[in-house]
Amino acid sequence: MEHEFVPQRRDIMIRGFQMLVLVMMFNFAITVVAFLAFIQFFWMLITQQKNTFLADLGIILKNWFGEAIVFLLGTCDSKPFPWSSVN
Repeated sequence: MEHEFVPQRRDIMIRGFQMLVLVMMFNFAITVVAFLAFIQFFWMLITQQKNTFLADLGIILKNWFGEAIVFLLGTCDSKPFPWSSVN
């Protein structure tokens, strides 16, 4: 019979603090995404081209949001940035 790792109360409290920090970062990131979408819209309106820097940044943010969500909901224990490198 295998023994599952049962987290101690201290480990759960540390994860709770990490989750709180991530939720605050998540809310800030949504505000940043809304602002960048506004900038991208006007960039495309004026130049009739996408700003490639903003488009590439969107991919990085998409990956971070995904990592943050699976950590926040307990799907995995892999921590996103700032506890790991940005992919």
